[in-house]
Amino acid sequence: MQWKFLQESYVAVENNEPLGLISLVPDGSTKTRWKINRLVLAANAYDIGKQLIDYVVNKYGGDGVEIFLTVIDENAPDAIALFKKECFFRQYSKLNIWELEGTVSAGEAPDLLREAVPADAEKLFELDTSAIVPHLRASFTKKAEDFRFDLPKKLADTFKGYKACRYVLDNPENNTIEGLLSILTADRKHYWIDITLSLAYKQYYETLLSHAIRKIKSSIPDARMYIGTKDYHQVSGYMTEVLTEHKFRQCGSFQILVKDYWKPAKEYQENKVQSMIFSDITSPACNITRFISES
Repeated sequence: MQWKFLQESYVAVENNEPLGLISLVPDGSTKTRWKINRLVLAANAYDIGKQLIDYVVNKYGGDGVEIFLTVIDENAPDAIALFKKECFFRQYSKLNIWELEGTVSAGEAPDLLREAVPADAEKLFELDTSAIVPHLRASFTKKAEDFRFDLPKKLADTFKGYKACRYVLDNPENNTIEGLLSILTADRKHYWIDITLSLAYKQYYETLLSHAIRKIKSSIPDARMYIGTKDYHQVSGYMTEVLTEHKFRQCGSFQILVKDYWKPAKEYQENKVQSMIFSDITSPACNITRFISES
């Protein structure tokens, strides 16, 4: 199977009327894990949703994809039920979203903090893997190439329509990287802050958060800032405590659902609606949820 950069989308059509659309993308450089990032259905088209999900799972599973992920807002119970009850996805973890409403002490950036460079890729891969709760790593571990923040990566960010700044918490004494801070925006009004830390360096969370807020406010004083806590990270509980202490407001919660593909492709009998049409669909209008799908 060839690695694919753009998302792929399928539309269900009956009597020239669109009934549903589904889109999915590779989850980073991992060829065997794809993410369903959009499902849009017409009214009373619940069964079409099941057919679309089953269609892409069996189509891509037959081509070698082993794990399918999707991230769904907990305020969408019908969508959750469709994936879990009808298509047998299971809840694997959660992503909680927080918005800055309080303040964080404005300490100086640590001496070990510097901009990420392409040569950090392997160490960042090791950091990201170690940060994940061990029994959940199979479904979330990325590849070193996903952390190679070089010119092609910057061009890819530009193509997706957003700007990213990334910093690492370096530990030259141990020849390791203990933290990754990413700041992303698509409109210079809404900013997404993402922090990954090793368990041993979790006390730097407040410092990195303060640095991100100070950097954003220095250029956009009235920017709205959001940060996520991932239950599958070992320091998620500590991060939640810090955000709560500084009066961040939890403004959203998303279930991360997973399905493992195991049925041999030859046993699958395709159940089509009237028409399945391939269509290149670009990313939706800029909002913070686009960065949730990147997490």
